[in-house]
Amino acid sequence: MPVSVDLEKCDGTAECLKACAFNALEVRDGKCVIFENCVDCDVCVRACPTDAIISSTAPVAAGKARVLTVDFEDESGIARVAERIARKAEAASSAVRIDVANAGDAAQALAEFARAEGATLIILPHADAGDAIASRLAATLNATLLAACSDISVDEDGALRARRPRYRGVVEVTSRCPAGLTVATLIPRGVTHFAATTLPTGAKAPALQTLAPALQTLAPAPETFAQEAPIEPDTMARRVVAIAADLDQATTEAARACAKALGATVIDPNAVAGRSYAPDLYVAFGVNGATEHNAAMRRARVIVAIVEDERAPIAQIADYLLIGSVADHARALLAAL
Repeated sequence: MPVSVDLEKCDGTAECLKACAFNALEVRDGKCVIFENCVDCDVCVRACPTDAIISSTAPVAAGKARVLTVDFEDESGIARVAERIARKAEAASSAVRIDVANAGDAAQALAEFARAEGATLIILPHADAGDAIASRLAATLNATLLAACSDISVDEDGALRARRPRYRGVVEVTSRCPAGLTVATLIPRGVTHFAATTLPTGAKAPALQTLAPALQTLAPAPETFAQEAPIEPDTMARRVVAIAADLDQATTEAARACAKALGATVIDPNAVAGRSYAPDLYVAFGVNGATEHNAAMRRARVIVAIVEDERAPIAQIADYLLIGSVADHARALLAAL
């Protein structure tokens, strides 16, 4: 618990109880007791006349905060708002542009950069891959996460106040978090040029010559029997290939040939909702990956996604991502196999 009580200083005056809006305090036997629903808002710390209540969260003095703005393109819908947040807080600020082909790599690169910069507030767009990267980043840095904010302000003690729309914008609530490292996603508005340093994330995906042999070793090749074997459910297959229905015939045939070379079961990506797959290998040709699809494939050991759009939702769960013409990648992968 971030707030503690110095029992020697506490005189049981109960001024802290009057100040607490969460009923997180109680006076027992003349001493203050703090419950687990305390949110470390520091109101009781300031209200205590004997300075008996102590917050273990180090305050960030105004002017010493550092705001890091992160976006993905040359145009940004959060840069102007982020600049205003930093200016009002008298905080130092920096901005980086990062590749979103792999959310895990992007979050790791941002975590290292944020530590080096000493960032106290990291702002990403509440759009595209922003949410996926923000959640991974907050977990990596053990930071507070504020999602879907319309605005953010920094209090004098370094605590943050975020306005967040609810019920499709009908109402707006205010969330407060204590001073410390915070990752927030900001709802984009007012697109402007984004002058930022590009942060490298490492290699996006291995070359096909390296990927193809790796795919062959992920699971043993299926055995061949002379007698007719029962057909196993596709959810139990160790290798699975999904082919989007809107691919042309030549691309579909190349994808099916890849599946045959891998000894994989071919499935319809539109028919996986509500089911659960756990293959050793899952290769998706031209599948964008809706929420239901990604949930069905979350237990797959290795996921290879071949898509034209690097922002496709399946990119956030893929271990290997091949971006560009699905037809070209399908033919190249078949040749490598």
